[in-house]
Amino acid sequence: MNCAHDVKDSGSQSESLESLLSPRRIAVVGVSAADPQSWGHRVVRVLIDGGFDGDVHVVHPKTDFPGVPTVRAIADIPNPELVVICVPAERAIGVVSEARSAGAKAVIVFASEFAEAGAEGAALQDRLVEAAGGMAMLGPNCFGISNRVDDVKLSAAPFLNHTLRGPGEVALVAQSGALGLVLSRCVEEAGSGYSYFVSVGNEATLGATEIARHLVERDEVNVVLLYIEALRDPRNLAETATRAAALGKRVVLLNAGRSEAGQRAALSHTAAIVGNDMFLQSLCDDFGIVRIHDDDEVKPVLAALERDWQMPVNPRVCILSNSGGAGAVLADQVEAAGGRVVALADETRRKVAEIGMIGAGDTNPIDIGGGWEATLDLFKPTLDTLIAADEVDALIVYIAFGEMCADQVVPIAQYCSDSNKPVTFIWQIAPAAGLAQVETPGILATSMGEGVRMLGAQMKLSAPRSATWRDLAQTNLVLPDLVGGQKTLAEYESSQLLGQHGMRFVPCEFGKVDALEDLTARVATQGWDLLVVKGNAHDVPHRNRVGLVRVGVTPAELPGTLAEMAKTLNDHSKDPARGLLVQPMVSFDAEIGVGALRDPLYGPVVVIGPGGVGIEEASGARDALLLNTDSANWDAYAARVEARHGLAPGALRPVIEGIAFVMGSDDIAEIDVNPMVRGEEGGLVALDSLIVVNRN
Repeated sequence: MNCAHDVKDSGSQSESLESLLSPRRIAVVGVSAADPQSWGHRVVRVLIDGGFDGDVHVVHPKTDFPGVPTVRAIADIPNPELVVICVPAERAIGVVSEARSAGAKAVIVFASEFAEAGAEGAALQDRLVEAAGGMAMLGPNCFGISNRVDDVKLSAAPFLNHTLRGPGEVALVAQSGALGLVLSRCVEEAGSGYSYFVSVGNEATLGATEIARHLVERDEVNVVLLYIEALRDPRNLAETATRAAALGKRVVLLNAGRSEAGQRAALSHTAAIVGNDMFLQSLCDDFGIVRIHDDDEVKPVLAALERDWQMPVNPRVCILSNSGGAGAVLADQVEAAGGRVVALADETRRKVAEIGMIGAGDTNPIDIGGGWEATLDLFKPTLDTLIAADEVDALIVYIAFGEMCADQVVPIAQYCSDSNKPVTFIWQIAPAAGLAQVETPGILATSMGEGVRMLGAQMKLSAPRSATWRDLAQTNLVLPDLVGGQKTLAEYESSQLLGQHGMRFVPCEFGKVDALEDLTARVATQGWDLLVVKGNAHDVPHRNRVGLVRVGVTPAELPGTLAEMAKTLNDHSKDPARGLLVQPMVSFDAEIGVGALRDPLYGPVVVIGPGGVGIEEASGARDALLLNTDSANWDAYAARVEARHGLAPGALRPVIEGIAFVMGSDDIAEIDVNPMVRGEEGGLVALDSLIVVNRN
């Protein structure tokens, strides 16, 4: 069983996590006193060298560990709190059981060869979980913890004692031990300190999100940085972010596997065009989680969070440079990254001119001009004016060289760091001694490319949305009778079901293949000028491919078209309820595709994007809505998508509600409504639909 249990940070669970992360009585099992390179020996040395001043016992059946109290069994230790297990996988199960019998509240299991090694290892991990019972267990296959607040460092990595900065406001939780250690150094190099590092490994009973949920409550933590390779509990992550927001804190997420989401094979268009990465991005956006994509983004994001820097979407960026060429290149790069380099207001230019620093160009980018070294004393008032300007959301300051005046440039970098708006300070071909003096590396770049990437990372820090996780209400649907093996509801049955719950469909008349005269007569009473004729059968979902869709049919042509299509349908379908649909042709100026599916992790999700025959193409923006969120989040989503597609305000809410009601039934797996077209005054009408049912 390679999954984290669904545990909450309350009561005994919180107490167990305290014993795991802040223990005062620690037992280490599997220590070789004679082999300094063995895992257990290194764990004891890292703990002691790291300054731990609580009670430590080594457990060994024969040999004492020099300088550390040694006992022969865990049971010989009075009230053990945390047991750290440094033995191979098979033996670890028995040691976990011993720890539980001795009354330990938590264990750390370092051993690998569990679920990550395949089916046999997964079975071994199941036994490990059973042995742990209700104890908090970190691992297996983990790299341990570092609690720098209480000097509890339990890992075989001496690196944890080689720190650059004291404990800071960042807590780091990682599914990868080695990369987690790399990120801990990134945090320090960003100018921040980290207070906690936790490697969760296989998450047999405790996952990264459970640890994060606990750490966000600690006063010394202001930012939780998560590295996740496989998110197993979206709800817990969402609720962690919600709690962080309530406390004025933030969650930052780096995840791997984005390229593997890809396309999933399924009957409906919706499942074919989306992957979990879109859903994760939606969760991050809705719950205010800052999502980063590599280690380079750690520095600028932490710097911005520390300073409470935020930018609007497509921010207006002012560039102040001592090189006209660099300013031009930076302008191109900023706009490619999503920013805007707009001309400064006349009033701002007047104020800058009065200061007297600018010698070449004062529009934007601003070229300081030659002899800039002689005007360094005017940098601060110039910066103050630009930062105060209403038309400036963020600033890039670029300086090349400076070996003759490094001592004057360094204070300017420090000054930029204290700004109330985002500032990126690029110092290219800088003297090494000057760079070493800058005490706020979170805003410092040494190339134009690095500086713009830093700005791009900070663009993610717009004011966070704050959704609430709320499970979608369950509904009871009455479905049409299904025949053996039936997986879909055809268009007529799907539109009838969705139409009952608020979705608007184009009018239609339906008739079975043996009642075509009656169908023709009913269509004649409608007065439709041009017609669309379609086959309707659950076992022919792709009707265009077999000639079961005709458009532009006149009333006079209808009888012959129906007869011909009925024969084609009979050749391709065994559906006893098969028939033909006739609809009026509808004029429209835009179309979208609306889909929904039931994701095993995220639950029911709505996806809206470009519609029509090109829905499966990768082009075009798509927006996902997790239906396990509150009504206000649905409204915000609807407003964003309406604006993107030029729809009338309020047009999408009934669509979302109708789909949500139907998806509230466990009998429904997927919904595909394509296209929905924009009619008069921006309203929406559905022209086609398909529902995939669960046949478990």
